[in-house]
This record gives sequence, C-alpha cells and structure tokens, in this order.
Amino acid sequence: MLSQSSSYDCIVVGAGISGLAAAYAMLQRGANVLLIEARAEAGGSIRSERTTEGYVVENGPNTVVSKDPALLEHFAELGIADVRLRAERAGAKRYVVKDGKPVLLPNSPPTLLATPLLPLASKLRILAEPLLPRATTPDESVATFFARRLGSELMEQFIDPFVAGIYAGDPHSLSVQSSFPALWEAEQRSGSIVLGMITKATQRKPDNGEAKKPQMKSEMLSFHDGLATWPRAIAGALGERVWFNTSAQALRFSAEGWQLDVHRDGQPFTVQADQVILAAPAQVVAGLFAELDAAAAYALGNIPAYPLSIVHTGYRREDVGNPLDGFGMLCPSREGRNVLGILWPSSLFAGRAPEGHVLMTTFVGGARAADLALLADAALIDLVVGEQQALLDVVADPVFTRVARWERAIPQYVAGHAARMGLLAHLEVQYPGLHFLGNYRDGVSVERCWHKGHELGATLPLTVQA
Repeated sequence: MLSQSSSYDCIVVGAGISGLAAAYAMLQRGANVLLIEARAEAGGSIRSERTTEGYVVENGPNTVVSKDPALLEHFAELGIADVRLRAERAGAKRYVVKDGKPVLLPNSPPTLLATPLLPLASKLRILAEPLLPRATTPDESVATFFARRLGSELMEQFIDPFVAGIYAGDPHSLSVQSSFPALWEAEQRSGSIVLGMITKATQRKPDNGEAKKPQMKSEMLSFHDGLATWPRAIAGALGERVWFNTSAQALRFSAEGWQLDVHRDGQPFTVQADQVILAAPAQVVAGLFAELDAAAAYALGNIPAYPLSIVHTGYRREDVGNPLDGFGMLCPSREGRNVLGILWPSSLFAGRAPEGHVLMTTFVGGARAADLALLADAALIDLVVGEQQALLDVVADPVFTRVARWERAIPQYVAGHAARMGLLAHLEVQYPGLHFLGNYRDGVSVERCWHKGHELGATLPLTVQA
C-alpha cells in the first residue's frame, strides 16, 4: 500500500528541457505544479561538464539555435543572460568531407552553384527543381524525396551527412514528412521545395501597411559553463516543486483525475492532478500508459533509437594542422569514415579549452554504425584519434580524452511516425488532461523542445487564477 498522497494542478514527468519549459510556464501562471525526475539532476540529454583539466565538454547537445526573442527574455528572467555566450563568427562555417578532406559547405545560392562539392549536372538539376512534378508517394523516405527533387548526388553529399548530424540517422529509413516537415509541406503546397519556401517567406511579410515586427537573426548560443546552465537555472526557479531521484511507476485515470504512483528516494508515494504531462523518454512514457492503450504504448515504445558515443579530445594547438575555422565537419556515408562528424567547440565558444589548446567532439555510431558505438573506451578513442589524424592533420596524441555514451540516443522518425503520433493525439482527446511532450514527437532540436514545452505550459487549461 502506498504511504502518502498529494494533489496538484499538473504533474510533469521528466525534467528534460521539454518538461522543464512546461513546468516553468505553468509556475508563472500560478499553477501548483510538480515535476518529477528519475535522475539526480535536471536537463535530460543536456549534460555539460567543466573538467579539472580546464575543458568544458557537452555530453549531449552542444548549442541552442534560435531567433526567438522570447528565449532571450526567458534567459533574463532566469538570471543567466550575463553568462550567455554567442557563437564566434567562425561558427557559420561548416564543412563536409569529400575525398578524405573537409570542404567548406555552401551557405547561399551563389556559393551552392560555385561549390566543388557538386558536379555541373547536379547544379543544373537543382535549378530545374521547380519544373519537376509533385509526387504522391505516401510517407516517402528522406533519401527518396531529396534524390527525386534535387538529385542523388546532392542527397549523398549534403543530405546524408546532414541527417547524420541531426538524427544520427539513415536518410533511407527516416520519413521526410516527419523529419523535415517544412520541406515536405513546401512540395505539397507549391509542387516545389524552392517555390514553396519562397511562398512561405513572402506570406510572412505584413500586407496591411503595419510596420514589420523586428526580427532577430538566428543565433547559436550556449553558456560559460556549458548548455546545462539553462536547465539547472529552470530547476532552481522551480525549487521544491522538482522531485529528483523519483521514478514514475504507474499511471491511472479516474473521475477524480490522474493518479501517479512514484518512488522517491526509494519511498512510495501517490500524487494526483487534473493534468499530467508525460515528457520522459519514449520508452518510459510507453510503460506508464500501456494499460490505457496497449497499441499506442507499443507504437511509442518501439520508436527506433540507436547507440551513440561522444568522444572528446583535447590537443595542443600546434599539434593540429587544420585551422578548425568553423563549427565542425560531417562525413557522408560514401566516404567510408568511422565517425559521423567532428565538432570544434573551442572554435565556437571562448573558454572551451585551456589556453594554447583545442577541443574536438566526435560522434560515433548511430544508425550508420551502431556497433562502433559499443567499442570499449580505449578502442573508441584510438578509432577517433586515427580519424582526426587522417582528416584534420593531427600529428600527436591528445592530451585530454573523455567518453560519453547514449544507449538510445535520438528518436528516429522512420516511416509510420506520423501515424504513431496520431495515436497519441487520439489519446489526448480520449483522456482529458493527458499530454505527450518530448523529442519523440515535435522535433529533436533543443530550441524546438523548449518551444513546444513552453507553449503547452502557457496554454494548458488550469483551474487556478493566473
């Protein structure tokens, strides 16, 4: 028999950035909210560390990219605006490997037409994209969509590594409708990616004579001690409304609302609320509502996610021949490399490495090579150092190494994902007060997770005074 019971306006399960954003938005509205988290700290996949050697490493996302002024206002409310870092100008430069060498990616139509990464025939194919017919293939893969619209060469040289960088995924498996909805919708709306995006941009402009609202340029942001400064600040603002070391055990629905059985530091409790937001990882969430709808729980629990290892290496600056003048580089599958990509955090933000040193963050595994992510630390470091020596003219061993591992990294929006999410939407209608939130649903980026969490928390019907 469970020993204690408490009642709340809303319970949020999971203190990743999605759940934190929702709970904080509700707190601002005066709600009696409880946020439970199985781990001892907030942040979910956002995990930063300042090491004794003087490096700041990110064992999850490295940055948040946003052009939303509300996010900057949010940082100010939390009192962390003064430790926010904007990426150095070099961060706008990104590279992709071709023939064993990093080559600068084009970042505008003129540079796309001039790039050595694509042959002339591929560039002409891009120009002809608006003339191609719209497809009717249901739930088309990312690879098929881009090869059809822009040619197989562009898909293999640009889209394949891009997908590895965002999802650690396989473009032949991911659904374009779910993984790149804006581009899929552009073709559906206008019959062309190019024309669709132009139309969308034009529609954003006011046509009633009103002054256009000021727009913030997209910025890449972090903090002096790493991105985890942000979720820690939200958790601090929530205070005792966050229960750490608390695992959700069972969820029930009745006429009185929602009851959630939890274990807090090993002690059993039952908590009750009118609203419950399930913002934990997909497999955890699936286990909680399986008795409500076994089919939907099975669909959610079986969203693929692959192991991913993150290897941090620090070098003396003089031991790296490449200037590392950018965000980093990605490796297309056809290059046959053993890594998905290598980021250069010390080129992006000041203070990421000691004076006279550089920091690299390398990703291994994902859908492309899940077995490599499972290598022992020593073998993994040797593999990564070998790739860095070959690709970036590294001439000595690293003076610092650190390995982080994710057993199930980024949810893969494979074929059928939209149908799976439709099952969740149906449950939200069927069971008042039940809400699903997280990177398995509305996008995997940090900014997207924060935005959807904030939006839900700011609009959720509550019985309290705002």
